[in-house]
Amino acid sequence: MSAQRQRERESGGEQGRRGVWVYGVAPAGAALRELERRRDRLPEVWVVDAGDLGAIAGPAPSDDERGTRDQALAHAHVLEAAILDAPVVPFRFGIVVGDAQDVGEDLLLAHHDELAALLRRVESRLQMTLKAYYDEDALLREIVEAEPEVARLREQLRDAPEEETREQRVRLGELVGAAVDQARERDAAALLDALRPVAVAAAPDPIEREYMVCNVPLLVERDRREEFEQAVEQLAGDHAGRIRFRLLGPMPAYSFIDVEEPRWA
Repeated sequence: MSAQRQRERESGGEQGRRGVWVYGVAPAGAALRELERRRDRLPEVWVVDAGDLGAIAGPAPSDDERGTRDQALAHAHVLEAAILDAPVVPFRFGIVVGDAQDVGEDLLLAHHDELAALLRRVESRLQMTLKAYYDEDALLREIVEAEPEVARLREQLRDAPEEETREQRVRLGELVGAAVDQARERDAAALLDALRPVAVAAAPDPIEREYMVCNVPLLVERDRREEFEQAVEQLAGDHAGRIRFRLLGPMPAYSFIDVEEPRWA
C-alpha cells in the first residue's frame, strides 16, 4: 500500500466511532485518478486494501444525514468517478462497517472469494442505461392513421358532451392504450436488436411513464464504449421526431452483479 493509501486508511480508523461507509470494491492498488480529480466535489474517500481487493470507503454520515437524497447522490457520484479508472463492484446504499480494520478483515478477507468473482465478472465492462421516450403527439398521429376505430371515435367525440359519452371515451382510452403497448413492444425490441452487436447483455427495467419506450441497463465492454455510444446516436437520428433518447453512464454494473451470468434478456 502506498504512503497515501496508508494515510487514508489511518484516517478511516479515526472515523470508526461513526463507522465507515463502504461504496464498493475495486482491485487492490487501483489508481482511482478521477476520484482524486473530483475530490473537492465528493465526500472524503479513501481505499482500504486487503490482499488483492480494495474497498472504496469513507466516513459514515451522521444519523440525520443517512438516507437523504444528497447522501444517495454522493454515493452514486463516488462510484461513477471510480468506474472511469477501474472495475468496481458497487455496494448498495447504506453499508456501514465499524472501522477500517473491520473493512479489511470482516469484509474483504472474509468475503474474498465472492467479491473476487463479482469483480472478475465486470472486470472489463461497465453499465450504460438507455431510456427512450415517445413524442406523444407523433405517436398518437400514427395510432389514429393506423387504427380506423380510434379515428372514428375521436371524430365522434370531438364536440360531444363528456357526460353523455363516458363509455365511448373509456373505449377510446382502451384502444389507444393497447396501441401504445403494441408500439412499445415492437419498438423496444427493435432498439435492443440494433444494440445487440455492441453490448454484452441487457437487463430491461420496468418503464417509468406511459409514453416511455424502454428503460434498459446494458452491459458494455470498456473498449467498445465509443462504438456503443455511436450506435445510440445513430438510433437517435433514425427516430428523430418520434423517439427521444437519454443515455446514462458509464456507471458500475448495478444491474448485472446479482445474476449468475450476464446474458441478453
